[in-house]
Parts: sequence; C-alpha cells; structure tokens
Amino acid sequence: MITPEEVSHAYKLFLGREPENADVVANYCQSAQTLDQLSSIFMSSPEFMRRLGSKLEKPPQNRHRHPFNLPKIPVETQVSAEVLGQMFERIHKQWENLGATEPYWSVVTQPQNYLAEFEQNRDQFYTSGNSACQIFLATLRRCGVNPAQLTTCLEVGCGVGRVTSYLAGAFEKVIAADISGKHLDIARSHLASKGVQNVELQHWHNVEQINQLPQVDAIISVITLQHNPPPIMAWMLLSLLSKLRSGGVAYVQIPTYKNGYLFESERYLASTPPDTLEMHYLPQTALFSIMTEANCQCLEIREDGMLSDEDQVLSNTIVVQKR
Repeated sequence: MITPEEVSHAYKLFLGREPENADVVANYCQSAQTLDQLSSIFMSSPEFMRRLGSKLEKPPQNRHRHPFNLPKIPVETQVSAEVLGQMFERIHKQWENLGATEPYWSVVTQPQNYLAEFEQNRDQFYTSGNSACQIFLATLRRCGVNPAQLTTCLEVGCGVGRVTSYLAGAFEKVIAADISGKHLDIARSHLASKGVQNVELQHWHNVEQINQLPQVDAIISVITLQHNPPPIMAWMLLSLLSKLRSGGVAYVQIPTYKNGYLFESERYLASTPPDTLEMHYLPQTALFSIMTEANCQCLEIREDGMLSDEDQVLSNTIVVQKR
C-alpha cells in the first residue's frame, strides 16, 4: 500500500509543491496500490501536464478520459426474484471459496496479500483501512454532514474487518455485513484482537436478509458492489437506501461504465463461473433512478479511480442523503 510519505514525495517530484491537506494525501493512499499507479495518476493530472508544458514551452493538451460520444452499454437491471436469488447464490459460492483460499487478496488484489506473503504485510494491510475510513468521514464533512451526529453505521462488504475496526472508533454502533462466512470469521478474530465490542457481524447468505436490516444513520460500501451482477447491484442499492433514516447518508463506490460491456441475465447464468473476481457495471442512468425511487438526493458524485485501465472503465463514488 502507498504511504503518506510517498504521496508527499510525489507531490514535490511531479507538481513541485506540498499536498493541499491530509485528506488529499489519504485519498491518494487509498486510490493507488503501487508506486507505478501513483506515478501514473500524477503524470496524467492536468496540473502536471500544465507544468510539463510550461517547462517544454508547449501548450498543454487536454484529454478527455471518457469522451462524451461513447455509446450506451446494454445492461439488464431488472429480473425476477427467482433469477435474483440464483445470481446471489452464484456470487455467494464464489466468495465463500475466496474466503477459504485467498481471503486477504480478494479484499485488496495486490500480490503482497496472497496468503504465502501476507504475514509480513499484515500490519500494512490493516492499517490501510484507516485511510478508507478517514476519506469516508472527510467526504461526509465536505458534504455538510457531521459524522458525530450519526449513531449507527452499516458497512456493506466488510470482508476481513480491514476498515471495520476504524469505523467502530467513529460510530457508536457498526453493523458489518459480508456474503462470505470465511471472511467474517477472520474479521471476528481481528476485531477481538483489537478489543472492539461495538460491532455486530452479519453473514448475508440470501438476498432476503437485507430486508431484515434495521434503520441506520450511515452506510459505507467500497470495492464491494462491483463484484455483483447489475441486477444484484441495483436491488441491493435500492434496498440499502430504504434502510436509511431521514437525513441519513450513504457513501457508495460503484463502477458505472466499461467500453464494450453488456449484461444479459440468461447468458450470465448459463456461463461458467470464473475462478476469480467478477467485475460488473451499473450505468449512471440506473444509479440516479434508484436514488430517486429511494427518496434520496445526491450530495456528491466523483470519478474515484478505484479501477485500473481508466481509459476503458469508469468508477464513481456517490454520497446520497435520505430526504
């Protein structure tokens, strides 16, 4: 994982200045997983291009990462309850297997997180969860929401508890849910080792369990929904937003576009499940329809750079508030 010191050095090297603030540094720590990725982010930034252009006495070239004339991607988002259950069970089996074989790598897909290498990188892995938590809290404050006034937080896709222990320090109660019981076993041990007692772990092994959730003040879901087919993403997001109390907020990262991507439920269920992580996309049109249906307003939407190959894919982080 990238350290704050490495981000500060990148600022000085590529931009010739100090970082704006600690929140910006934390954001880069979360967005980049390697020094190559960090360098690429800085070298593709408009500020670096302007600085380089001035050094070369050439005007900077503006590049749209995602041109405005890209075509619509055909994505099926509405399916029957039976088909929804079949999709959920397929994903459930995949993640139980990943939890048994590579629980840490499946959370942050970097080589150092394979089980064979993990112990020497354990502290770095879990410490990185603090950056994700701090970005979440900083984003809420930027959107005019005081985290101190929020009591209960739901973490969707808690995995092995990487972020959970830090959320527990920021909220009175945390409900940490995951589709994999194997991941939750590790999370339970990790939280116990930290003396954390205000976290309720939930194992979601069928879609109906989401409907049984209590009302909450805040929801966070990062690098989780993207591994579910679009109908699951859409159904889960609508169901989760319905659990927000009035004035409650949700912070959700979700991929919304990939050149050439399409999704058809019949073709998907007939295909052989991959032996690695699935990646799916929910178009922004569906995203905004869900917000409206859930009686929520969008406070912020950002391109977050959470996925590789940014010329081909688009990932957004949204902050929505229940009216």
